[in-house]
Amino acid sequence: MPRILAIDDEVEFTGLIQSYFGARGYEVLVANQGDEGLRLAKKEKPDVCLIDLKMPGIHGDDVLREILLAQPKAKCIMITASEGEGKTRERLMEMGAYTCFDKPLTSLKDLEAKIKEAMNKK
Repeated sequence: MPRILAIDDEVEFTGLIQSYFGARGYEVLVANQGDEGLRLAKKEKPDVCLIDLKMPGIHGDDVLREILLAQPKAKCIMITASEGEGKTRERLMEMGAYTCFDKPLTSLKDLEAKIKEAMNKK
């Protein structure tokens, strides 16, 4: 069963990810804080991590960096609602993000397609 870890401080967002992907046969792990997400990522080694950029405490780019240090082949998809998204997106991709999505998400089907693509590139 494919395993997704959603790391986002918005409980509504992680709930949406959990219900959508859970209904499609994915195991969905949820963390509503960056440090909790890091702990889960290192312990559970999910196939794909969905990481919010702006969270209280540990910032999303630090979460990305730490996950990739622990698991260099991890597929991390960043979810960002930040301003200046072109430069932010470019920086995140240079850091090793698989791809980036803008928040609010316009299509969970597009996200699912990218998740499937990422899992096929192991």
